Amino acid sequence: MTGPAVPHAMPQPKVSVVIPAYNAAGLIGAAIESVMRQTLRDLEVIVVDDCSSDGTEERARTLLAASGLPHTVVRQPVNGGPSAARNRGVALARGEYVAFLDADDEWLPEKLALQAALMDANPQVTLCGCQADWMDTDGRHIRPLYEDLPAMLPDGWKLLLWNCYIATPCAMARRIDLGIAPFDVGLRVGEDRDLWIRLASNGQVGLVNRRLVLIKVSADSFMARHATLVLQHTLPMIRRHLAAFTDLLSARDRMRAIGLLHSQIGKSLSGAPGQYLRSVKHLALATLAGYRPLDSLRQIVFTAPLVRSTKNRMKAWLHA
Repeated sequence: MTGPAVPHAMPQPKVSVVIPAYNAAGLIGAAIESVMRQTLRDLEVIVVDDCSSDGTEERARTLLAASGLPHTVVRQPVNGGPSAARNRGVALARGEYVAFLDADDEWLPEKLALQAALMDANPQVTLCGCQADWMDTDGRHIRPLYEDLPAMLPDGWKLLLWNCYIATPCAMARRIDLGIAPFDVGLRVGEDRDLWIRLASNGQVGLVNRRLVLIKVSADSFMARHATLVLQHTLPMIRRHLAAFTDLLSARDRMRAIGLLHSQIGKSLSGAPGQYLRSVKHLALATLAGYRPLDSLRQIVFTAPLVRSTKNRMKAWLHA
């Protein structure tokens, strides 16, 4: 653990920033610099190195020592994944609010100030998000995180069942609501969404509808391995929440939540070699659930091996 360590006798910071990091020595600099540029200065930074082998811990120590910000750097004894690392950061957090930042993402300068102001003004808000842009690794814009959502969502938990409109680096929550180990370490994917649903079900969701986060997505983020993890972890997790809230959900709500997941799984698999038949199965299930059936049928047709090979031959012929 490094300093300047923050003695517990010191005043409580407004926001604790929790950054889990694994083999991120080449990336964490941009994340920490984006924290240093925040207009809200009443904060502490907690970096949890998840047993990296590339000098991530030393890099974080050096950057934070130069930043002048109150900070703590700890190292996990074994690699336990982002949920375990975030849980350790939450356990160390002293702030009124906790915000999460992944080591490969960045915040824009007013992110913490605007979210803290929203939560200060609205004590019924148990989860605060913001608008973000998905970016590829070359810095090109892909799409916004969400579209056309209001600033306050009294039933925000319900929308989260089929639309994860809060990404991890966009989330802010009250420290008192998080407890000691809020993230389910048994979930390989979807652990953040699981927590957001639980938080949102105990209050309201607030959104700062300004682009305040840049989320970087690698090219293989939605390929077969990710789809398999979603099938193994996210789908059962969503089913558990559907069962828990069964009296508050319509049949259409339940079908929409399940249909969307099957659509996402099917589309992910359709882009992976040798996974066409598996993708068709999930796209067909999405169609049967009534979730955008024309979209699923179009995906089935245009990703068929014969159609894809014909398109590739046409492109080669035009290029020649």
